[in-house]
Amino acid sequence: MAAKGRKHVMLSYNSDSREIVSEVYDMLVEAGIPTWMDVKGGMGDKSNDSMAEAVEDAEVVCCFMTEKYQKSALCDKELTYADRLGKRIIPCLLVDKHVWEPSGWLGLITSRLQYVNFSKTTKANRRVKVNELIARIKTQAVPPVPAAPYPQ
Repeated sequence: MAAKGRKHVMLSYNSDSREIVSEVYDMLVEAGIPTWMDVKGGMGDKSNDSMAEAVEDAEVVCCFMTEKYQKSALCDKELTYADRLGKRIIPCLLVDKHVWEPSGWLGLITSRLQYVNFSKTTKANRRVKVNELIARIKTQAVPPVPAAPYPQ
């Protein structure tokens, strides 16, 4: 669990994906990346407050996308809030995109972002994709270069 107020990577997911996301969490922590996941001690007594704080303190939000994630009002609220705050978002696809693709609110937020595709991973080869995710986190966590002022 990441310390309060400390920048971390937040893992946003639907409960049906908890097992794979928990494995990813363990590998990120093992790699020394401060990571927040609700079931790994991230939730306080007030879930909305805890979720808001987790988003606000996130350097990067990794959303683990499935059809159930897209249908979840809580996941919608969480990722939409992250997007409104300008958080860097890394979409992680858990379903083959030939079977399902994000649309609606989720498609709107993630359509122009590059996915990390976990859809065909197994426990044996998952670390390869987690290493890809770690590389993306490291490049995403660098503060963006400020835009030059618009000439008047």
